[in-house]
Amino acid sequence: MPDLLQPSGDEKLTEKELKISYWFLSHKILLRKILIGAIIGIGGIFWLYSGIGFIDWAFVSGPKERANLKTILQIKVSSGALQNISANDIAFGEAEIFSSGVGRYDMIAKANNSNDDWWAEFDYRFVGEGLDGGYKKGFILPDETKYITELGVEKAFRPRNIRLEINNLKYHRINPHDIPDYKIWREEHLNIEISDKAFDSSVVQNNKDISTLSFKATNKTAYAFWSIGFYALLYRGDQLISINYLAAENFAAGEDRDLQIQFYEGLPAITKYEVVPEVNVFDSEAYISQK
Repeated sequence: MPDLLQPSGDEKLTEKELKISYWFLSHKILLRKILIGAIIGIGGIFWLYSGIGFIDWAFVSGPKERANLKTILQIKVSSGALQNISANDIAFGEAEIFSSGVGRYDMIAKANNSNDDWWAEFDYRFVGEGLDGGYKKGFILPDETKYITELGVEKAFRPRNIRLEINNLKYHRINPHDIPDYKIWREEHLNIEISDKAFDSSVVQNNKDISTLSFKATNKTAYAFWSIGFYALLYRGDQLISINYLAAENFAAGEDRDLQIQFYEGLPAITKYEVVPEVNVFDSEAYISQK
């Protein structure tokens, strides 16, 4: 009868394999202790590293980071301080269109600059159905409300769905060392007095009925300008009815001129009118001679 305790054929173990098996069996408890010790050692290293990191965060680098964060959070910038380092946006209103005669149209949009120490320059145009004009140059002075215009556009049909398009908007902050008080400086540079205004809606010119707004403009500054623009605004009640523009060239310091702006379209009854001078006093090229 074959020995059932001994492997037979190819299943017989070599003497070396038997010795190894015997060694593992006789040292099983020791090997288990070594494995457990290794696991404990690795875990101990992990916990030691975590403990060192916690101690560093709690007592060394952590307090410094929390102190820096607290300092940052305690920095409070007032709205006034923010306005001192950045400009409020220019507010551009909706575009409007008026007829200024047969096949001629005036387009306007109101702009407001609420900044008292920033002025701005920009390119603009009116776009819409039937409009494809190029950009024009515009500007707005500090604390100013004005109309942006494109007047006398000739079109066979009234343009529709018009809107104002602004490009290359640039803000310029007034240097307080050069201009400590802008209101005083503005009065010295843009004191263009308007007087003797008179509106006449019954003028006949070339067998056509027209309206005129006459006025006297006096340059009460010490500066001569290459050109001063004048906007004539006609109202019915508080509603703007029509607008026109006249440029007076080579306007000397101290000079006064009698000027007239004409309106060729039929107008309703006008109850109020005004004349608004316009010149970019921050543009050195606007002056004939800088004093």
